[in-house]
Amino acid sequence: MDSATLTAELQLGDSEEFSSFEGVGFSSGPGWVALTVDERCSKSVDEQAAKLIAFLSPRKPALDALKKAGASVKVDVSGVAESGSGLYLSPDVLAGLAELGVPLTFTTVRASGEDEEDPLAWLG
Repeated sequence: MDSATLTAELQLGDSEEFSSFEGVGFSSGPGWVALTVDERCSKSVDEQAAKLIAFLSPRKPALDALKKAGASVKVDVSGVAESGSGLYLSPDVLAGLAELGVPLTFTTVRASGEDEEDPLAWLG
């Protein structure tokens, strides 16, 4: 499935609704689309996940159709992990993610001083 089809299925791009979700953006390449939430607009992972849920919930039928068509659909929480740091996702956010019906994965890269890779590198 090409990225133009994925973008159209999820109603991304020039739509007025998409532009109203401040901090939500997308990247795409051959056969993939990744939605991202800018940490400058939502400081905590919990806030970022809540914003993503608000954006994707109305698109659940499109997510279901993509899964049925054989596309890999998931939510990946990714970022840099510092030693001793914690990650908090509220029960409401976890329930919202569960309602989307897609797998939830976590990708971390090491803290500064180590060889850091782009958290979206798994897409390529």
